[in-house]
Amino acid sequence: MKRIAVRYRRLLLLPLFAVSSLLCTTKADKRPNVVVQPKSSPAMVAVISRNDEPGGPANMDAIVLVEKGKLIRPYAEQSEAAQNKFGTKYFKAGRTLRVTFGGGEIGTATVTGFQAGCNNIHARANLLDNGRLPASLSALATDSDSLGRKASSRRAPTETERAEVMKLVREIYVARGTSRPLLKTITTTNLTATDLNGDGALELIGSFVLATKAKARRDLLLIAEPQKGTAALKASLVDFQSYKLPPEEFDSARDFIDQLDLDGDNVAEVFVQQHGFDGYAYAIYKKVLGRWRQVYSFLGDAC
Repeated sequence: MKRIAVRYRRLLLLPLFAVSSLLCTTKADKRPNVVVQPKSSPAMVAVISRNDEPGGPANMDAIVLVEKGKLIRPYAEQSEAAQNKFGTKYFKAGRTLRVTFGGGEIGTATVTGFQAGCNNIHARANLLDNGRLPASLSALATDSDSLGRKASSRRAPTETERAEVMKLVREIYVARGTSRPLLKTITTTNLTATDLNGDGALELIGSFVLATKAKARRDLLLIAEPQKGTAALKASLVDFQSYKLPPEEFDSARDFIDQLDLDGDNVAEVFVQQHGFDGYAYAIYKKVLGRWRQVYSFLGDAC
């Protein structure tokens, strides 16, 4: 997520809002006065991204409120009054939030204010992470004192892991009708190694794109799990889309944002962002009975 108020239209975001049946600590040196919500109040989780301008404030979007493991929408998406009420409470200037990455705390973010976008509100914050958040990636920010208390497990994949993932990716594309000559045009948007269930064996999460000159597009969001005793991987989430780009060339790819165990079951939920036609949205995947399922969605913005 680069610029928060990206110009996208809402029409093609609609599939994201239907729950899909597809599928599947570092302490700050001197921790500021982190504002923690009372136990009776839901905890907020927001996505936080560095500004395009070096040294500028980070951008934040509220994604979800969490109460006893239940996921609650922060406010009515089309209500300016509800948005402003939420922003006044949760995005009040001076509030300091904990920042997590890979399921563990890496720093803090102090809110400087919020403003309206096209159809949603967006906050700004001063991020203090001692350089632990890569410039091109996003993290999560929360006012909870209990979420994200495990060690951060996220890292770049090794060459061996990358090779195994790409082998699996090619198999998935071929199984869905992609000709072998086109396989060399697959590009990796993001690939991360991280431990989602705390067993010490890292899953691989990645987004992949294949686009032809005829504007045919094939997008893949993949979670791959290691098979015990081998270097081989098996797919536990295959979110594959095949479509033709519209004249405006807006795509509907889904990209991994980060992970966080929201309900205390020791398996982190997976946060993603979906591109769209004049808009973008967020979704959360949860592992239910051994399968990854989309269980939540919320608008980022739409113009």
